[in-house]
Amino acid sequence: MIRTKRIQSSSPASALSILRWDDETGAAVKVVYDDEGRTVQRAVVRRFPRELWDDDVVGEATWFDGENRVVKRSPVLLGRSLAL
Repeated sequence: MIRTKRIQSSSPASALSILRWDDETGAAVKVVYDDEGRTVQRAVVRRFPRELWDDDVVGEATWFDGENRVVKRSPVLLGRSLAL
């Protein structure tokens, strides 16, 4: 099942975040918008196929800036919530 959550913010850096995730695959996308509707930041989370898991590393989160450049990558760990 695909789920969506909208998060309003009073931060000067962002006005709205939209988070979409798939309960079955663990894939997720978070897009952060400014008060004019421009994309400020985006995160894409993907889970690896089970045979590619390395200990408790089960996927990767990739963060992009507003111009779609990769800012950072971080591992997705089994049993831990994401700080998206």
